[in-house]
Amino acid sequence: MFLFFIFFLFLFNSIKSCPLTDNYLSRCHCGILTNGESYIKCEEKTLDQIPTFKRSFPYDELILSNNNIRTLPQSSFDHIKTIKRIHLGNNSLSFIDNDLLRLLGNYLEELILTGDHRLNSLEFLLRYPLKNLRVLKLDQFDLSEMNLEKVFLNMTKLEIISLRSCQIKYLPNLPNVQILDLENNQISNTISLTTSYVHLNLAKNLISSINLKNNTYLKSLNLSENLLTSFDFSMLNENLRDLNLNSNRLLAINFNTLPNTLTSLSLKNNLIKQMKFSRESSSFLSSLDLSFNQLRTIEQNSLFKTLNYLNLEQNPLECNCQLEWLKTLVVSSKQFNATIWSCNSPKSSFLSSNFQCQTKLTLPRVVLFNISYVKISSENGLFLQWSIIDEDKILNSIQISISDPFYLSPKFRRNQTEIFLSNQIQSNKNYHICLILLHRYARDKYCREFLTDQLIFVLSNEIPLEKDNRNTLTRNYDINLYMMLIGSCLGGILTFLLIFLCCYLCFQLHKMNRRKKKTNNVNHLHHYPIYQSHSTTCPYHHHENLSNSTDSSQMDTSLSTTNLKHIYQTIDSQDYTNYKRENQLFDLWNESLRQKR
Repeated sequence: MFLFFIFFLFLFNSIKSCPLTDNYLSRCHCGILTNGESYIKCEEKTLDQIPTFKRSFPYDELILSNNNIRTLPQSSFDHIKTIKRIHLGNNSLSFIDNDLLRLLGNYLEELILTGDHRLNSLEFLLRYPLKNLRVLKLDQFDLSEMNLEKVFLNMTKLEIISLRSCQIKYLPNLPNVQILDLENNQISNTISLTTSYVHLNLAKNLISSINLKNNTYLKSLNLSENLLTSFDFSMLNENLRDLNLNSNRLLAINFNTLPNTLTSLSLKNNLIKQMKFSRESSSFLSSLDLSFNQLRTIEQNSLFKTLNYLNLEQNPLECNCQLEWLKTLVVSSKQFNATIWSCNSPKSSFLSSNFQCQTKLTLPRVVLFNISYVKISSENGLFLQWSIIDEDKILNSIQISISDPFYLSPKFRRNQTEIFLSNQIQSNKNYHICLILLHRYARDKYCREFLTDQLIFVLSNEIPLEKDNRNTLTRNYDINLYMMLIGSCLGGILTFLLIFLCCYLCFQLHKMNRRKKKTNNVNHLHHYPIYQSHSTTCPYHHHENLSNSTDSSQMDTSLSTTNLKHIYQTIDSQDYTNYKRENQLFDLWNESLRQKR
């Protein structure tokens, strides 16, 4: 009871002594850690500026992370000048006064700030010496044009530097720094690393290759999410314990040069298809992540027996008898979580697969293939003999091919062992002769070069199959030639018929168009009347000759004006041009006068 009372008095005294003004007490609180250090912490998303402190009081830590503070004026920390650690991460600072830390040079040990990607000045760190600064974390600054070696030259106690997302383009050499975090920057191409860093984080950069020499103190290296296509383990020092190569473009891994001291290796999300191991591994590797790669099978090696953690998730594993050793290891060790592993062939989970290999199939093979240049009766030819072993009975048929001129025989029965060929075989000529095996899975060829320089005379009864085979081959050859000629003729005839048919169709189409055009012209004809107006008297005529004069002196006065009539006749426009001729008009006029009389 007495101890509880003492603790209550101490807590009441700490609350009473909290230097914040009243309007911040509802959002912030003061406290003491178990190690005796005091702190001030404000809730997230509640501040847009540094709280106002009403009096100076020695506090060790100020936690204002994850708020909306944008500016740090000169007087921000005037009343807590003995503060050791300031946390302002995730605030998107846009302005920092150069005299901000003028009163904290002898006390500040840790500073965490987050900018807005445009803050490009570190003058607030250089204006006043920070003799005790050990930890510096600056995120989302623009340090692309900054000389980092010069900035941190006088900060001799600085041990940890984190410069994430600061647009840095090169790897600085900072002798006193043990932990350097340059994640998510713009370091590109090949880098050569010779430093005293103990832990180095170069994740999320553009590094395509790396040269590690004289890095004796390096224990942890993170190169994840870069552009590495290969990595040589031999350049690693003997003190390295943790190596992260996740999310690169690695195609193969050689474990022969793996350092014995490496304990954790992560190769997640690469393109690894092949891994090489030494016969007996003396590695102390305890953790290996190979998930999300392209591994189909894995060679058995003693390296896997030392592992406490192995991840093969999302690999197209072929779970056959070659991987049965891995299942045995998984079941016996009970250390690996293989429930999330899967097999691509057959489609099943890793633990449920039977890891059986299909029976190995023996393909047909030729054990004897002899060729002789022989003469039988009056014919020269090639006598071929062969012997085939077909244990699984998958051979379907056999063929023979000869070059120059090319000849391909018909298919023979699979049990046939000899043949005589007499098709245009010439002496003293080199032939390329192939024995072709046709089976259900492939088409295999066994070929030989043969020179017909030694003719052997053979009696016809010594080769009983010669006659039938020769006649069959010759007949088949002739049939093929005849079929080729007949096909060519039929193709020519068919082509001629197609051309003739096209011409005939074009002619008929042209003829139809002309007929249609003529019909349309007739349907659209108009009638034009032709008439002749007479004067009061008709013209006078002499016998059969009519005058075309219209003078009244030549008119017959005996005609009465009451008998005058118009001559009117309707003709088609097509004939109008003919009637316009002068002679035909006069004839028509004469005929009309004759009828009147």
